[in-house]
Amino acid sequence: MRNLSFLFITLLTGLFVSAQNTSNSPYSSFGLGELGGMDHALFSSLGNTNITLSDSTVLNFYNPASYSTIGKGQPIFSLGISSRLSNFSENGVDSKSNITGVQHFAMGFSFAKRFGLAFGLKPYSRRGYDFNTSNVVSGDTLKHFYSGTGGINEVFLGFSAKVLDFKGAELSIGGNLGYLFGKVTNTRKSGLVTSGSTIYSGGANQQELKVNSIHYELGFNYLQRINENHSIALSATYDPFQKIKGSYEDGQYYTTDIHNLELYDTLAFNDTASGNVTTIPTYTVGLNYNLNFKGRKGSTNELNSTVGFHLSYSGSDWTKYENRYDANYTNTFLNTSRYTFGIQYIPEIGLFVNKAKTKFMARIRYRAGTYYYTLPYETNGEQVTDFGTTFGFGIPIVIQNSLSSINFGFAIGKRGIADDNALKERYYGINFGISIAPGTDRWFVKRKLN
Repeated sequence: MRNLSFLFITLLTGLFVSAQNTSNSPYSSFGLGELGGMDHALFSSLGNTNITLSDSTVLNFYNPASYSTIGKGQPIFSLGISSRLSNFSENGVDSKSNITGVQHFAMGFSFAKRFGLAFGLKPYSRRGYDFNTSNVVSGDTLKHFYSGTGGINEVFLGFSAKVLDFKGAELSIGGNLGYLFGKVTNTRKSGLVTSGSTIYSGGANQQELKVNSIHYELGFNYLQRINENHSIALSATYDPFQKIKGSYEDGQYYTTDIHNLELYDTLAFNDTASGNVTTIPTYTVGLNYNLNFKGRKGSTNELNSTVGFHLSYSGSDWTKYENRYDANYTNTFLNTSRYTFGIQYIPEIGLFVNKAKTKFMARIRYRAGTYYYTLPYETNGEQVTDFGTTFGFGIPIVIQNSLSSINFGFAIGKRGIADDNALKERYYGINFGISIAPGTDRWFVKRKLN
């Protein structure tokens, strides 16, 4: 298991530092791009309710207060890979695209009974789009090309402490300290269409933002065990307003062929490191209720089952976003809200005790959920929304009593407004995740001989 884990680290480091296309949405042209990575396989199954689950078998870097719940001597290596298939439509014109990328790579462990630590890599924002339009001016046809590329990643180190553990009550607090790096680019080209030719003379504008900055977020989790069958937990995270440093380039060019960079003549160019962009202040609150009960009888034993209900609300103040590199920038974003709900059903929670008597279907963790977001963009005077339903499952790997698992998450959703002629996106998300962790054969524990 140890050798597999170290191989896992090496492969994932190479994957993450290589370029990957992680967005295919025109909405990613705004601000720093679409925030967050792609969907986590486990949490996407729960309607993207991602701060309420604190479990010794799960590394939850969305809520840094959860790290102290990881079992002692049982570190967790976590990897996520996500894909999205999208169908865009606008004014009766359809297009399709798909993306696949590494969603995260992280490791976490607990120490000294009440403390937890985690570190890893994850996307912070992503940009990717490519489309064109045309119009006629004084009898001449102009063609306009719009494209965006890039992304900003975050390497993070998180810490949590269990500050209260008394009579069924547990209170944990934590934080992630990250370093943001990467760049995002917007390119606009306009060219005069010459009959029978695909070479367009015209102009181009390119804006590139490079980021190198510190970023932090805070987490809180309170668990109350009411009795052996009932428990409730309240969770919260906060990502405050922060200035993000880097550099900014803005160039305007004339060319006899807008698709050939070697022919560009510079008309104006601005290169500055004095300024900043900002994060979006965001708070999230969540509630988790778990009910344990005696389930149906198996062929050889009675199952000890549990069902967990997860819900959360998140608010983001997009009106505070600033781009002080661009003197002409005007903030047109709207404030946003996120509502999520998910259910997880585990047929047998005493898996290791009853492993020999538990059939495969009773070992699986079944999940489903739904979500509704308002996005910070406006089309035809109406705020864009995102609605979806999700489902998935987790498969424990019980070899040598390990706490490892494989997770699958699926989402079906749509973005847009009520106007049938406006831009709409219908998408299908397919997410895969794997957690590698020891079980009874704990790591980093000093052995003693009797």
